[in-house]
Amino acid sequence: MNARLAVLLVMLPLWVAATPRVQPAGTSDESVFVHGLTADRHELLIYVWTSDADAKDPDFLSVIDADPASPSYATVIATAPTGSTANEAHHFGYTADADRIFAGGLFTNRLFIYDVKTDPRHPRLTRTIPDLAATTGYSGPHTFYAIPGGVMVAMLGGKDGGAPGALVKLDNDGNFVQAMPAPEYMYDVGIKPELNLIVTSSWAHPHSIMKGMAPMDQVGDEVVAWDFKTGKVLQEVHLDKAPLEVRWLHAPGAPRGFVNCAFGNSVWTWEVKDGKLEFTKAIQLPDGSIPADMRISYDDRFLFVSLFGGNAVNQYDISNPVKPALVSTVAVPQAQMMKLTPDNRRLYISNSLLSNLDGKAPYRVRLINVGASGMSLDPKFDVDFNSLPTGQGRPHDMLLK
Repeated sequence: MNARLAVLLVMLPLWVAATPRVQPAGTSDESVFVHGLTADRHELLIYVWTSDADAKDPDFLSVIDADPASPSYATVIATAPTGSTANEAHHFGYTADADRIFAGGLFTNRLFIYDVKTDPRHPRLTRTIPDLAATTGYSGPHTFYAIPGGVMVAMLGGKDGGAPGALVKLDNDGNFVQAMPAPEYMYDVGIKPELNLIVTSSWAHPHSIMKGMAPMDQVGDEVVAWDFKTGKVLQEVHLDKAPLEVRWLHAPGAPRGFVNCAFGNSVWTWEVKDGKLEFTKAIQLPDGSIPADMRISYDDRFLFVSLFGGNAVNQYDISNPVKPALVSTVAVPQAQMMKLTPDNRRLYISNSLLSNLDGKAPYRVRLINVGASGMSLDPKFDVDFNSLPTGQGRPHDMLLK
């Protein structure tokens, strides 16, 4: 054990017992601890975690020019290869200072760390950890959530690809610090430090996901509440199958959030009362909709839900959170991950889920403009991922810069 890691273990009992209270900065990242893009700035770049579609070439980090004044606007201007194939480039996230990106290989357990500070238009791969299962004891790196001093990773399963999943803490160099086993399943993570709460969700274990569509008896339905300071599991609630994205309202101390159940075709809302999460089914979608991702506007007025099976994005007014009102719908084939700008005006969307679950829709990253009358696709922003230098790429998660 090196000296730096030993100090971290001493100074960070469990997670962050002395973590300061923070106010959401209006950044375009899920983590409240990230100091990145703010509402008074237009994004200049979009980073897209991209799988090589035929798995013959290395997966890569794509860079899209998002500056409307640039001659290369709405095109892929650079790629930063991983140097390895068939990783299933799924999710990634910033460190708290937004200077690095931690990107995971869902199927290979590799961790790729990119420098996006030195030359943001040309990210540089600075470190590859070949097997997180070997260093952490858990596999299937999914959500990467920045916290003070490092990144919390939601790992879908154990070292052998089975149960349980875990929350794993890495330092800012990718070194293992600590793991907290989940009751069984793991998927996403969201933190509300003012309430001292972590909420995690469920999907399936890696050995099931790698085979394609997991049988329903191998898919989780639990949402778990944890004590942020101590890492203790406080509550386990069972909803519909595959409760995926954890989205707290943005207001400091707001006790409410939403989670989408992909295989229940539903969206649930929770409210914290007396330290417990109380859940209500807020939206029931048609069968086969498969709600894949959600975003909440930074003024907490609207909820955006992508429907992978429904080939659409829905916008809801959540002034009454237990009965959201549909405001507008935009058709998007295989609607998948979304990224909302801090000014709430632009919603970027990708359309690749997993290599073994995607259909035949052309791979793109699109822009949806959000206005007073609802949403509309921007015809000037339609980024082609079918004709990259290495062939077809599958765009999944996105970050704004």
